[in-house]
Order: sequence, then C-alpha cells, then structure tokens
Amino acid sequence: MRVLLTGASSFTGAWFARALLEEGVELILALARRPQLYDAERSTRLAPLLASKRVRTVEDAPFGSARFIELCRALGPLDVLALHGAVVGDHRARDFPVREAVRTNTFRLERVLERAARSGCRAIVVTGSVFEAGEGGGGDRARPVNPYGLAKTLTWRRFARRAPAYGFTLGKFTIPAPFGPGEKPNLPRALMEAWLRDAVPHVRHPHLVRDHVPVDALARAYARFVLELSHRKGVLYRRPSGFAEPIGSFARRLGAAMRPRLARPCRVNLADPPLPSPEPAVRINDEPLEALVPEADPERFFDAYAAFYRNRAKGPRSVFGRAA
Repeated sequence: MRVLLTGASSFTGAWFARALLEEGVELILALARRPQLYDAERSTRLAPLLASKRVRTVEDAPFGSARFIELCRALGPLDVLALHGAVVGDHRARDFPVREAVRTNTFRLERVLERAARSGCRAIVVTGSVFEAGEGGGGDRARPVNPYGLAKTLTWRRFARRAPAYGFTLGKFTIPAPFGPGEKPNLPRALMEAWLRDAVPHVRHPHLVRDHVPVDALARAYARFVLELSHRKGVLYRRPSGFAEPIGSFARRLGAAMRPRLARPCRVNLADPPLPSPEPAVRINDEPLEALVPEADPERFFDAYAAFYRNRAKGPRSVFGRAA
C-alpha cells in the first residue's frame, strides 16, 4: 500500500509517519521545503524518517505546487493521499490569517484532485481539529472556537465539496489535544518543564473540559484509519478521545503519573476561582482510544514520556531512534 503524507515535520505528523511504517505501508513524504531549512525541533523529528530506507522523501513540494502535482503523477498509483500538513502558526491568535491559511491549505485543489484521480489514487484523509465548527462535542459546537478553527472548517468544506466528485473516498481524522515526546509548546509540556525545575505550575482554566490524547495511540489510530479508507467508500470520520476531563483533573492525573517517574513532587496550583475564558466549556472527541487501539499501554507511554523529558537536557535527539 502506498501513502503520500504531508506535514511529517510536525509533532503529530512525525508520529503518524512512524505508525504508517509500522503498518507496513510504502511511505512517501512530501516536504514543503528542503530539510535543512526546518528549525531544530522539526529537523529532530524528521531525522529518523529521512534516514529510513523505507521512506521516500520529496522536498520543496508544498500542497498544490507544480512539484506536488507532478509527484502525484510520477509516483504511479497511490492508495491514499494523507493530507496532514496545514497552516498552523499560533493557532490561538485572534489575528490568525484565515484567508491566507485556507488559500494555502487548498491551493490548486481541483488540479491536485484531477491529477491524483487520474493516477489511480483511491482515498484522501484530511486532518481536522476540535477547534472547528461541527467538532468537539458540547453544546456550542456549531461555531469554530477561533480564527484557526474557522480556517480548518473552511478547508474541510472545500475538500468535502470537491473530492467526492472525483470518486475519492474521503476521511476526516479529528485531533483533540495530543501530548507526548517531541510535542510543541502546550499545557503538558509546560507542566513537565515546571516540574523538572521543581516549580509548581499554575493552571488558569482548570474548569474547561478538554481531551488530552497520548500521541502514540493517536498515531496508531490514524494509521489504521488510513488503511481502512483504502477499501471503503463515501465520507468517513474518526474522532479519537483520550483523557476527556477538566483541565485541572488532567493536570493532577499527569502529576500523579510523573511523580514516581521524575522523583519530584509534581504539584499543581489550580486557579480558584478559574479565570474567565472566551473558549467553549467543552471541546472533546467521542471515540475512546481503548476501542480504536485496544493494545495501547498508558503506563508504558508515561514511562517514555518521563524519559524523554529527563533526557532533553542532554541535547537534541530523535524521539524514536532510527526508523525502520
């Protein structure tokens, strides 16, 4: 099975690539730029993938570019286009560039779909977000959470409107709040870094219900969804859920897991009363990971998570070691 993946330099993208390899796919990575132009974190994530004999990498091939379109033709039959790459930047910024992001995410979409269909590609999977309209559960899911969520909503609508007309099976894989080795700045990373300094981090919005998902199990769920799309028809959705609970409860859960592993108190201070937030009270997915990836081992994940942060002070290193 042949899969063309975009966005492999991102935190989740690198994990998705690894999981696809473990499922035995022939993996092609379309990189938006040359590897040497990525920042240190992205380069570290990419390193084992670039070294793998089972991965073909094509650089300077952002979505919709002439090189990307030619790639769809030159590679011969592809089974799945796995479109994980998207404009993210500061996804919480109120001035997030919605129009520019949608234009980049769907650049020359018709041309890409036409070329991919002619080359024999059968399915497309687009990564979604709980920030989008129609996602995230709760009573206020009809509207996007922020401008980034609006950009992702409009991006998905363009794919949903056009891809089926070319005969593609279309999948949407919605990501909540992933965490794990190699993560970008987020709440779990802030907690872990504070605990390693013997500090007590402050959680400003402990009442908000969010869905923190271990990235290793999330990646396995993604890879299996990609394989499923190759022999299904229509429009399919996958919405993996991990620790769907108030942020304060998750912070305490993580602290309890890390306390023996880091040999530190791992305490947390919860704002009381919590600070007001413009975000919705609930934003979670609805498919428990236990059902999607029954063999997932949270204790083993927490072992690896703690080891990653203990070792970070020793300098940049791959999250995975060498890819197969």
